[in-house]
Amino acid sequence: MKHVPRKEYSISPRNRIIILLCLFLQFPLFAREFSIRGVVTDNYGEPLTGVNVMIKDTKTGVITDINGEYTISAAKGQKLVFSFIGMKNQEVLINDQTLINVTLLENTEMLDDVVVVGYGTQKKVSVVGSITTVDNKLLKAIPSRSVSNALAGQMAGVIAVQRSGEPGYDNSNFWIRGISTFGGARSPLVLIDGVERDINNIDSEEIESFSILKDASATAIYGVRGANGIIVITTRKGKEGPPKISVRYEYSLSQPTKLPRFLGSADYLDIMNESLRESGLPENYSSEIIDRYRNNEDADLYPNVNWIDAITDNYASNQRVNININGGSKFLRYSLVGSVFDERGILSTDPRQDWNSRLSITRYNVRSNVDVDLTKTTLLNMNIGGYLQEGNRPPQNIDDLFKLAFETPPYVHPTRYSSGEIPRVRERGNPWSRATQHGFERNYSSSIQSQASIEQSLNFITKGLKAKIIFAFDAYNDGWVKRDKNPKTYMPATKRNDDGTLDLSLMDVGDEYLKHGSGGSFGSKSTYLEANMTWARDFGSNHVDALFLYNQRHRDWGDKWPSRNQGFAGRLSYGYGGKYLGEFNFGYNGSENFQKGKRYGFFPSVALGYLISEESFFHPLYRIINKLKIRGSYGLVGNDQIDGRRFPYITTILEAGGYVYGYEGNHGYRGWREGEIGNNNLTWETVKKGNLGIEIGVLNALNIQFDVFLERRENIFMERNTIPGSLGLNKNPWVNYGIVENQGLDASLEFNKSINKNLDLSLRGNITYAHSNVIEKDVPPSLIGTHRVPTGKPVNQIWGLEDLGLFTEDDFEDIQAGKLKPEIPEHTFGPVRPGDIRYKDIDNNHIVNEADRNAIGGSWDPEIVYGFGANIRYKQFDFGCFFQGVGRTWQILGRDIMPGAGQGGLYNIYDNAFDHWTQDNPRQDAFYPRLYWGQNANNNQESSFWLHNFSFIRLKN
Repeated sequence: MKHVPRKEYSISPRNRIIILLCLFLQFPLFAREFSIRGVVTDNYGEPLTGVNVMIKDTKTGVITDINGEYTISAAKGQKLVFSFIGMKNQEVLINDQTLINVTLLENTEMLDDVVVVGYGTQKKVSVVGSITTVDNKLLKAIPSRSVSNALAGQMAGVIAVQRSGEPGYDNSNFWIRGISTFGGARSPLVLIDGVERDINNIDSEEIESFSILKDASATAIYGVRGANGIIVITTRKGKEGPPKISVRYEYSLSQPTKLPRFLGSADYLDIMNESLRESGLPENYSSEIIDRYRNNEDADLYPNVNWIDAITDNYASNQRVNININGGSKFLRYSLVGSVFDERGILSTDPRQDWNSRLSITRYNVRSNVDVDLTKTTLLNMNIGGYLQEGNRPPQNIDDLFKLAFETPPYVHPTRYSSGEIPRVRERGNPWSRATQHGFERNYSSSIQSQASIEQSLNFITKGLKAKIIFAFDAYNDGWVKRDKNPKTYMPATKRNDDGTLDLSLMDVGDEYLKHGSGGSFGSKSTYLEANMTWARDFGSNHVDALFLYNQRHRDWGDKWPSRNQGFAGRLSYGYGGKYLGEFNFGYNGSENFQKGKRYGFFPSVALGYLISEESFFHPLYRIINKLKIRGSYGLVGNDQIDGRRFPYITTILEAGGYVYGYEGNHGYRGWREGEIGNNNLTWETVKKGNLGIEIGVLNALNIQFDVFLERRENIFMERNTIPGSLGLNKNPWVNYGIVENQGLDASLEFNKSINKNLDLSLRGNITYAHSNVIEKDVPPSLIGTHRVPTGKPVNQIWGLEDLGLFTEDDFEDIQAGKLKPEIPEHTFGPVRPGDIRYKDIDNNHIVNEADRNAIGGSWDPEIVYGFGANIRYKQFDFGCFFQGVGRTWQILGRDIMPGAGQGGLYNIYDNAFDHWTQDNPRQDAFYPRLYWGQNANNNQESSFWLHNFSFIRLKN
């Protein structure tokens, strides 16, 4: 190995200085990490579990253990960031210390979070009314045009049911704390930016806050309009800062939760034959014919059509685009929201048509909200919003179209023949043709909502005093265009000609071209004026919040009398030390529906609250229970809406047909007749509302709210039922005669926790239970004291006969004659045989008839609505799900489409048709009684035999 001499290098003094300087400048990059430990406590000295301890501008971090302790490796010059829900973040610069103890302080800004209440806002911590607030993210998560469809199961206190899926007509029916009246006015009052407006025509992207006011302390301020609860929505406002632009696009597919399944043609005809045999009649369909249907021998002559499948697609779809621009300066703040929603329904179309009968709806929403500081003490707000909506559909009622599909048997004819002709049965329609061949109808509607307010600080009079004036103008219009025709149709073919073509007989020549029709309405317009004064001020440990306002609204309905209402309202809230809370509200409102002198009413409420967790003796528990508040309220609210009647105190005279005379009958006079009798003593319905609630916060992560309530509605509007006909009235008068009690509970739970820097967990759930009880209702004297009286039952109680199973052979003395044994009550609805439904003789008179109808099940409106869901975030990914369900709801189902009831020409049959009573298998648990050709009067009665529990739970999204 050759030896290589080592070279010697020398460094000049100048180069040595340069190298040392470079090492000094680069030293932080090579700083030595060392271990740091410590304890994190709250302002009471209690350890905090689960605090995030992060090295700033890195992804390195740990969380504190059950004792509030942590250990982390860091280097000198770095910063530790301590963060915890409900606490202010804190940063600590690392020098040479190895022990860093930190005390986190409560985030007072979070404690000062405000809740939208009646005619204003309050600090969340000081609210004593029963109010539910909803995160706008939850509303946007539901892919629906209608905000009301996002309510079911999402929030405590709301019972909502969606009865239809037709675009544009799929809004949910919803009630706050259930139904507390058998009268017509049940829906809550909806206020958008303080003005009564439609909840279903605002896009969820426009919403800033969403509050549900449930008890008297929250709703009494609305007086005569607060009986059914209030929904208060505020729209987005601008925030100071540079312009922020966000764009959101979503696309979703949906399908019916469940559709009925029907028998095919061959099984349908087998059931028809069995029904004929059971009725002692000869069979109509030979086995050879049935086999042709079963083997699909000729789809034109022996069709097998599932009419629901024929008129529907597998999926419906919708898509939404939102753009939100927000920003501003100290002088001017702005918010602009634009939205486009497009939904395609589930109805099928015919691509061969050059016009579109697609069931669809498109809506364009826009809203601009601008705040301008005219002076340091004067704030001007301008709010302009509105929508334009266009719907498209076949030119007939969609419910009727589905009804036709339910009624048309699968074997009568195909959707259309292979040669293109359209068949139908005389006096009936072809469901597929009705959906796709009859043209289209377009509906247009638009609305503009404008609002301006000016708020003036009056601190020069006294600190915290403000005055505000609001004026709003809304307008709505709609119209429609119909292009329809009746296509050429043929009688159902029964054979083919010698050349193989169908032997067809023309039924209807039809129309060659689409006809044209159009129309529209005057629409409506309304104005709203409000003037209010507010005062909020702290005096040491005392906090006072007061409101007084006047408002009025005028609405012009076009071809109807305009409606008006006006009133005063006020609120006084007091808090001491942040723990003792009290509030008084009142509404003094007038209604045009009542006679002068009886139009105005006073509706007060009082509420008290106690924030126990703020007491000094509670501090040892604060580490676990960070919030404990109890509250209660009682008050009066009213309702002035009379279903179907304006000005019921006025007696009306109506035009009659008159009479004619003369040789040719060409002379005549109009006549007049008595209309409705007025009632000068009518007044508003009054609801007494009581509420007790508790709010609990655990570990700064779990929040629980629980309320129980009792309501009693008196003086319910109704038409008298017991006026004798001999009095000669054209229509029975309206009276205040009815009492309903409504009671229940609602509860919500939310859990939010950061497991570590990469993982967040959120859980939520709520439940609402509301049960009504009719205390007083006008019923005929013959029913009083009997089992048929509606008092003591819930509103919308289901009534029917109570079944005792199915008759057996042992129940008969003579089966052929239909004679029952003497100990069995006589059934009067029609002849009975073994396998028919046996009913209970409720009144014990040995006869079963109409008088034996009784309350069965409960109401078809659910008494329980609940929902629960979870969201998990891991790094940049998140997953969420939400389940929704209802309980204590029933419906009568099955009696109208019993196998054989339509005698083969009417009604489809469910695919469970073979689950019926037979002589060979006389099961008591069969879904259907014995088969019968035609309507079996005895089995077709509304009864508990056909009563089904409609409770469900489903994965909603």
